[in-house]
Amino acid sequence: MKRMSRKLSMSLQRVTAVLLLLLFSQAVVLAQSSLDRVRKSGELRIGTDATYPPFETAEGGQYTGFDIDLATAIARELGVKARFTNASFDGIFPALQNGTFDAVMSAVTITPDRSASMLFSDPYYDSGQLIVVNQDRQGITTPDDLKGQTVGVQLNTTAQFDLEKREGVKVAKYNTIDLALLDLRNRRIDAVVTDAPVLKYMIFQSFRELKPVGRRFTDEKFGIAVGQESDDLRLEINKALKKIKETGEYDRIHEKWFGEAAERAAQQEAQRTKPKVFDLGIVRRTFSFFLRGVWLTAKLALLSLGLGLPIGLLLALMRVQSSRLLKAPAALYVEVMRGTPLLVQILFIYFVLPYFGIYLPAFMSGIIALTLNCAAYISEIFRAGILSIDVGQMEAARSLGMTYSQAMRRIILPQTFRRVVPPLTNEGIALLKDSSLVSVIGLTELARTGQELASRYAAPLTIWPVVAVFYLILTFPLTRVAEYLERRWRPVNRS
Repeated sequence: MKRMSRKLSMSLQRVTAVLLLLLFSQAVVLAQSSLDRVRKSGELRIGTDATYPPFETAEGGQYTGFDIDLATAIARELGVKARFTNASFDGIFPALQNGTFDAVMSAVTITPDRSASMLFSDPYYDSGQLIVVNQDRQGITTPDDLKGQTVGVQLNTTAQFDLEKREGVKVAKYNTIDLALLDLRNRRIDAVVTDAPVLKYMIFQSFRELKPVGRRFTDEKFGIAVGQESDDLRLEINKALKKIKETGEYDRIHEKWFGEAAERAAQQEAQRTKPKVFDLGIVRRTFSFFLRGVWLTAKLALLSLGLGLPIGLLLALMRVQSSRLLKAPAALYVEVMRGTPLLVQILFIYFVLPYFGIYLPAFMSGIIALTLNCAAYISEIFRAGILSIDVGQMEAARSLGMTYSQAMRRIILPQTFRRVVPPLTNEGIALLKDSSLVSVIGLTELARTGQELASRYAAPLTIWPVVAVFYLILTFPLTRVAEYLERRWRPVNRS
């Protein structure tokens, strides 16, 4: 009894020491200013949603756009390098607040709501919302004309916030603006509202059946967002912005992306080429980027499935025990993981754990979330397989002198494995497709690659069919392997 008490005391001491170490390390990190951290690391970590041309786009890890060039110049003035991370727009702000990013630069409008939770640099671009409709559409020129209409916007943008305050306007939300424009062209919605430069770029590229109407009806200013504790970094960014404007570098960057030369080149390109429904040239140029996305998707799915199988089997074995000490924790785990969305689990692991001093890389966070989620579903597949075996087989094995574990290992589980192949195959296919959710934490898997390229070339009808074909290529071997195993393990019927 004394030995057990001593071991328990030592364990508690170790746990206390670890917690104190984590708290101390977190305090040291907080004590270090944001500007010192940036200069010490030699890089400015910038979060951006690179699906918003001409401000930011990505192609195979290469970033281009007005924000990208300006951020690179600012980092140079700070004496560091800019390192960009591409993540969905609804994910970059939590990442900023938990310290994953030093700054966010993604055509972010300075608003009172955002200013309450983060700091903003001096404005670096004046923008405004513009309405676009089909060429033959009449009667819509101002925001008041949108009453009773369905209007497409990009999720979590100022266009959405503005229109939601207007009575009688039905707002349709999209992850990327090119999908909203595609729905408008297909006449599923009546209009689209977004930043004027983005609309003009998209129309020139691929949506020439659409036209902008009226004038910009909002006066918006874009700023660089930093964390609330990063006022020193904000001040240095403001100094860098001021110097860039004084030297004329800002004007050169602006002219490159929004000047008359850029607009004239876009118009000439629009006159010279006709958009294609499916552009094979784009597919050829971007094929290597698709392959990278396929490889990351395959790695995420295979590693998560490989880790989830033994965890799921262990949970299933716990749930078929008579002891409540084993059943209850397993049942609770399964219910929690199946009862909460996978997206929430990914966000929790990557964005919430850092508040407790646990920083995990994006890839590891994705693997952990996918593994823990699929393990819950796999456990139910195994549990159903075990319970489908006639109870008499266990009783017969025990009557022959086998222990419970021997009977389970030699009699029950071999039959279970044969029966659960089809549902496990379905879980593997679902896992492949669910891996697309990790894009919210900046992983460019196959679906995120499609989002980036569809926005970069304003060609969703070219990009998304290719994405579908690659997903089919990934899932097809799984179904074939499952059919082979079913044929091989099918019991022989004797007449």
